[in-house]
Amino acid sequence: MGGNAWYLVVLSLAHLVTDLHQGGMPALLPLLKQSYGLTYGQVGMIQFVLNITSSVIQPLFGYVSDRVRQWWLLPAGPALAAAGLALAGHASGYQGILQAAALCGLGVALFHPEAARAARLVAGGRRATAMAVFSVGGNAGFALGPVLALALVGWFGLKGLTLLLVPAALIAVALLASIPGLARHEHPAGRGAAEAAAAAGPTNWWAEALLVGVVGARSWLQLGLVTLMPFYYMERTGGHGEATGLLLFVFLGAGALGTVVGGPLADRVGTRTVLIGSMAVLIPIHWALVHGPAWATLPLLALAGFAVVATFSITLVLSQDFMPRYVAVASGLNTGLSIGLGGLGVAVLSSLADRWGLLHTLEAMVVLPVLGLVLSLLVPVPERERQQRARQARAATT
Repeated sequence: MGGNAWYLVVLSLAHLVTDLHQGGMPALLPLLKQSYGLTYGQVGMIQFVLNITSSVIQPLFGYVSDRVRQWWLLPAGPALAAAGLALAGHASGYQGILQAAALCGLGVALFHPEAARAARLVAGGRRATAMAVFSVGGNAGFALGPVLALALVGWFGLKGLTLLLVPAALIAVALLASIPGLARHEHPAGRGAAEAAAAAGPTNWWAEALLVGVVGARSWLQLGLVTLMPFYYMERTGGHGEATGLLLFVFLGAGALGTVVGGPLADRVGTRTVLIGSMAVLIPIHWALVHGPAWATLPLLALAGFAVVATFSITLVLSQDFMPRYVAVASGLNTGLSIGLGGLGVAVLSSLADRWGLLHTLEAMVVLPVLGLVLSLLVPVPERERQQRARQARAATT
């Protein structure tokens, strides 16, 4: 990556700031439920609105970005995400919270496709590692979001969330300063847009569809745990909403560590291998998380977060490899539409929790890593990675 490391650092920090706001919203849900007398279904709808607005329209922004470069999306994303969470602190009721969640989600949707495309431009030959650097910022943001949001609310009340506008403004300025350098990486020297597209290779729609299914199941599991596990833990221990921040920090913080490990590991042993392994280990971890003793919740949540989030950068690389001519669309599908499916799942799971109870709903969620494992076994090795492995094998024998 060499001299491009600076751009990756800026993009990763911007990813952190953007996802910090999206990660902060779930931590507020138990407090909002208690304050406004919300049902589990309404809590799930807030999370659903946040995830749908932050996800379903991402491929659309990616489609536009693949054709006409929209560098302004980079600074606009974190700014709008911060504005949304700040407005949540000024909401007067359930409808106001929904509107704030929608604005926060829109900022997230603006940022991700263009940022992932920019990260690929400066990745060099170690794409999984570069995407891990980019992704770890988002994972860290999700982990820090609950802690920071609850700390600000504890110190200053809900209106203290307005202070989140400060880091968003700073990173927006850094992104604006980085745009000229990022734009210079748009095409290899001497190659125009048409030549670059022709050399990219065909789109593997079937493989991409399978991958969307894997990411959808993974996101359904992740968002279901993030939304329901704090309530389950409070129910088992008699705790209060303040425990939510710690649970989410452990889950998402371990996920950030998983990203750091998963990307370089995929560069060594293959993206598909790491993806399959992650889905396989999640099955016993999830079952133990639901049925194990309460004291084991934190370490098991850490293991679950590590395994779930370790594959974020891997599926992003796979998605871009399966759609090399539509890199921003691929990024939008991976981090957008698939997560939107997870958001839909959260709404369903929350409604089921109202009917079945938390225990039976969490038990039923074990089908999600099973589905992810089956689909990941069907995902092929990308042609680019196959050729790279073949070159490495030939080099090792000479």
